[in-house]
Amino acid sequence: MPRNYFAIDGGSGAHVLAALSDRHPYARQVASPRHADLLLVIEPISQKLSAAVVELAKALPRPARALIVGEHVAGPGNVPESERVHLEVLLPGARRITPTSVESVLEAIFHPEQSAELANIDQPGIDETTIQLPQKQEQEMATELAVLSLGPVQPFTAGPLRLLLICDGEQVLSAQVEAGYASRGIAQAMTRVDWPQALHLARRLDPLAPIASQLAYARAVEQLQRWQPVSQVAKLREATAAIERAQNALWWLVRFARILADAALTSRAYQLGSRLAGDSTQSWRQTPFNWVLPQQQVPFSAVAGSSEVAVRLQKIATEVEALRRDIERNRLFALRTRGIGVLATERLKEAGASGPNLQGSEEGAGDVQSRVLARLDAATLDLRQASETLMAGESAPTHAASWDVPPGEAHVTVRGPRGDIGLHLVSEGEEQPAHVEWQGPSTALLSMLAEIVAGQKLTDAEIIIASLDLAMAEADG
Repeated sequence: MPRNYFAIDGGSGAHVLAALSDRHPYARQVASPRHADLLLVIEPISQKLSAAVVELAKALPRPARALIVGEHVAGPGNVPESERVHLEVLLPGARRITPTSVESVLEAIFHPEQSAELANIDQPGIDETTIQLPQKQEQEMATELAVLSLGPVQPFTAGPLRLLLICDGEQVLSAQVEAGYASRGIAQAMTRVDWPQALHLARRLDPLAPIASQLAYARAVEQLQRWQPVSQVAKLREATAAIERAQNALWWLVRFARILADAALTSRAYQLGSRLAGDSTQSWRQTPFNWVLPQQQVPFSAVAGSSEVAVRLQKIATEVEALRRDIERNRLFALRTRGIGVLATERLKEAGASGPNLQGSEEGAGDVQSRVLARLDAATLDLRQASETLMAGESAPTHAASWDVPPGEAHVTVRGPRGDIGLHLVSEGEEQPAHVEWQGPSTALLSMLAEIVAGQKLTDAEIIIASLDLAMAEADG
């Protein structure tokens, strides 16, 4: 039977939802819970987002069912319990699964009868928001100002964000941005656990780029230890981050193409993203989470996959490059993306922006099309560099991980999928960090979002927001 599901992403599910989007013709994500057979909730869900979850669950046609995707675990190294929501209490009758693969989630979607029907939900939903409308100038053709509320569950960002757009007809006059729906208190929680446990929390800063966050933490600890990895180890670490960046770019393109309603582009991006997802898991004999550790060095043969994987990565890079050329020549794509959402290089640098958004302004016109092309250029380069590292087969002497951290202060920057991830780490020689401060690329862009969409047409504003690739888990921290 065909299954329609409505998805709620707490901040870590954008890749899962992109991978599900075209996996089976009879499983379809719908835009409204009123048209859904199933509510799909991807943890973690913050306290602030819980009201929206309740409101959406109430809108499901009865009998209603819900599927929770995630592991509800507590203890050191995980999101603090005070920041989490027990969804079984919020949604009585919901079924929980641990996602071993996309196929396991798909199997659960096709068998909703294995879970009980949702009980009546009597928790309060979203409170109404009152905003002050600006003064409207008299015009020959009078129109009423309208407020359009987007979110907090909406498709334009990876994770929850609420946007209140004040519109005069089709023109956006101003915007009010409300974030914090994916807040988990990662930095504060890291100071309450020991150094190895804080590593698990560092991975959760941006669940869509856990290796980049883990690498930043490992390099900060090594800086405090005054230890420098050999070049072979540095290259191997960078290869893991490069594959992760390319994977993020392709899954983002799947989501972006769906917003444009471009079926051909969605299909091509999905095929490339699925292939890279399969190849990336075969790139390593051991998961990078186990060997991207402070001072950890392992033989290349113990962690790297076969040369055949490197060849497949090169082929994907070639196809991404071809896709980039086709997009640049696509007239319909240009009509939707060229000349809108232009961001000045100086303003981006002033806000601390980095990554493909800045590259699109430095090397292109700074519009939506330039940002799309910049992401594909970066993905192609990342895949080629990762392939070359895997083909080289360099090795280094083994060295065990060390968690003996002396007093000091470290500042590191790691290139993530959306830009530079900065970490300021302070140690007082104790068993846990004394101070942790993260700087994420999405945070810098979030502060500019209101001015970016002001003055745009409503249909363009949605595409502009999607083109920024905001990851709300990373922005909210």
